[in-house]
Amino acid sequence: MLVVLPQRRPISVAPFTYEGNYIMATINSDTVEGTLNEFGGKAEGFIGDVTGDTKTQAEGKIDELKGKVQDVYGKAREKVTEWADNAPESVQRARETASRYAAQGTEKAKAVVQEQPVAIIAGGVALGFLLGWLVSGRRD
Repeated sequence: MLVVLPQRRPISVAPFTYEGNYIMATINSDTVEGTLNEFGGKAEGFIGDVTGDTKTQAEGKIDELKGKVQDVYGKAREKVTEWADNAPESVQRARETASRYAAQGTEKAKAVVQEQPVAIIAGGVALGFLLGWLVSGRRD
């Protein structure tokens, strides 16, 4: 369910978003219906308690439980939607962090090669011999 409210002053409340000259408020129907069902179930249970009608009491408890479950489902759905909406920003931050770490690693590798070129060449030659020995299959 989507409710459109005319914009009077800036609002920075989480469920509200700006769209043109209007503030868009998204209402989760599951949480609203769940709360109403829970309240209705409590009222029905109370009436059953007052009248001594066990059937009405039981139906009230069942409706109250259904309302609680629907409310929890609605809240969980809101959270999943929020996570999904924030996923592109999270992916972008992860890319930026990975890029930054890759650049730092490249700079460190360049510095080591510039500071110790002989050791790097010797290590490369040793690695080449080791790989050649492993690939050749001759381990006598």
